[in-house]
Amino acid sequence: MDQIVKLIKILSNQIDVKTQLLIGNNTITSTQVRMLHYLYHHDCKNQKQLCETFKLSSPTVNGILDRLEKNGYIIREKLVDKRNNKILLTDKALQINKTFEQAILYNNQILSKNLTDDEKQQLTYLLSKLLNNIEEDNYDKNFSS
Repeated sequence: MDQIVKLIKILSNQIDVKTQLLIGNNTITSTQVRMLHYLYHHDCKNQKQLCETFKLSSPTVNGILDRLEKNGYIIREKLVDKRNNKILLTDKALQINKTFEQAILYNNQILSKNLTDDEKQQLTYLLSKLLNNIEEDNYDKNFSS
C-alpha cells in the first residue's frame, strides 16, 4: 500500500522532467508554467485564489509571481483595492502556454498509450478518488505519532 504514494511521486517527478524538456526553456519551472496556464484559462481575481488553487502559501505564490514578472511573463497592475493586483500575461507567457499545452497533450498520449478506453476511465476515476480522499482528510486530528 505504501507503494501508491511512492509511485505517484515518481510519476509526478518524471512528468515534470519530461514537460521541462518538451518546453525547452530552463528559465521557468514547472510550477511557474502551471500557474501561467491557470492564469490563461481562469479569471483570477487575487493572489489568495492562486494560493487555494495550488495549495501553496501566500509568500510562495508571491515569490513565483515576482519571478514571473522579473522574467517578463506577467505584468501586475495595481488596482484601487490594494489587496488585489490585475495579472496580465505577456506575449512571452502566451507562447510558453501554447508549448505547455502541447506538452500536456504529448504526456497524456505517452501515459495512456497502452491503456484501453475503459482503463483510462477507471484510472481517472481512481485518481479522482485519491485526490478527494487527500483533500477531505483532516490530518491534524487523524495523525498521531
